[in-house]
Amino acid sequence: MWLFKKLSPCLKQKTQSEQAYCLKDGNTYGHQFPILTFIKGCVNACRGSFRGPADIETFDLTFPVLDDACRVNAWIDATVRRNVKKLYLYLHSLKEPFYLPHSLFTSTTLVAAELDIPFLFKAPSTVCFSSLRTLSLRSIVFSDDSTQQLFSGCPVLEELSIEECKWMNLKFVSICAPQLLRLTITELDPQLSRGSDGCQIMIFGVSLTYFYYRGQLLNEYCFYDSSSPNEAEIHLSYNFTKKLRPTAYRLYKLLRGLSSVKELVFSDSNAFEVILSNAPELVAQMPLFNDLTTLVLEDSVYIDNKALLTMLQYCSCLETLVFVEGIGLSSDRVEDDGVLEPLPPCFLSHLKMIEVGDFSGDQNELNALELLLKNAMVLENMLLACSTEFQGGPEKKTEIAKQLSDLAKGPESCEVVLV
Repeated sequence: MWLFKKLSPCLKQKTQSEQAYCLKDGNTYGHQFPILTFIKGCVNACRGSFRGPADIETFDLTFPVLDDACRVNAWIDATVRRNVKKLYLYLHSLKEPFYLPHSLFTSTTLVAAELDIPFLFKAPSTVCFSSLRTLSLRSIVFSDDSTQQLFSGCPVLEELSIEECKWMNLKFVSICAPQLLRLTITELDPQLSRGSDGCQIMIFGVSLTYFYYRGQLLNEYCFYDSSSPNEAEIHLSYNFTKKLRPTAYRLYKLLRGLSSVKELVFSDSNAFEVILSNAPELVAQMPLFNDLTTLVLEDSVYIDNKALLTMLQYCSCLETLVFVEGIGLSSDRVEDDGVLEPLPPCFLSHLKMIEVGDFSGDQNELNALELLLKNAMVLENMLLACSTEFQGGPEKKTEIAKQLSDLAKGPESCEVVLV
């Protein structure tokens, strides 16, 4: 049951202490910590050199660069020479041009990197992170062809996160990572698109299993051939003061690339309305989601919404439909004797489970549930997760469950459970 699935990451127990480096007044000191420490704060003149063991496990630097670009580069270069495995850089307050040292881009020991560097990014002509498996990029300004060197130079990369980055002056970039498993992209700040019509990002990831997007589709994201993941989350936000036709086309292309997805999470059930209202000519070209078995809608949903019903026309094999924030009807009157129009094909052949969250038990919700039960002909289970506003105890839940079960129209009895 999707609503009760706990998506907590596995935490590895550290059996050995890691070598971390703490920086103070320009001197570095090696210490043994079971959990990595950090380098933070304002640093004065560098009066020391790296001391301690030859290898550095983790280097974590939060620092206002100001006029100290050379010094910061020297620290990074020194960690690379000491075979650093995990590198976390949070640099800000830049007063002069700053580029990461070339030695970093050919590190053979780096396995995880997080770069929060809000300025122009430039990579050397040779980029080969031969051991890098996790890469997080935040607030970076990609401005030239060297960006492509970065996204083509991580042969064993498994997790990539791109957050609030700007693709300035770039028209096309490909992400080529044959072992990439998880890709996360966030672009919520509308200022990221200033001075740009957007960039096309082509994703080559034959091993991709999970894709996450949150933002305004300021850029175009496409999946090459068999790169479609098994699971995807799309959390869209819109600027209704601007024309949404470009957004509609970008959403259409993104959905085409996700046509082989098995589980899809939408934060906004009206996302399809963007296509219907701004580029209706694309509706007839929408792909069929023949592999999609679970669809999760995170916001509150009117089940008689035309955009929702149109989207479900392309999900003929859907088995589980989840409404996280509850359901209702757009009006108290249902036309055509309670028949959904257009009726999604999965309601006749595949839909076996409906889960509804935030259920309070009001009449509008009950009307919506009744409509679903009358139209879902092969439904086997309906799970209702009650909200704090639900009035009544176990007896009331049992009464509603029986009332709804009796409305089911399928050949098999449908079990309705309230929790």
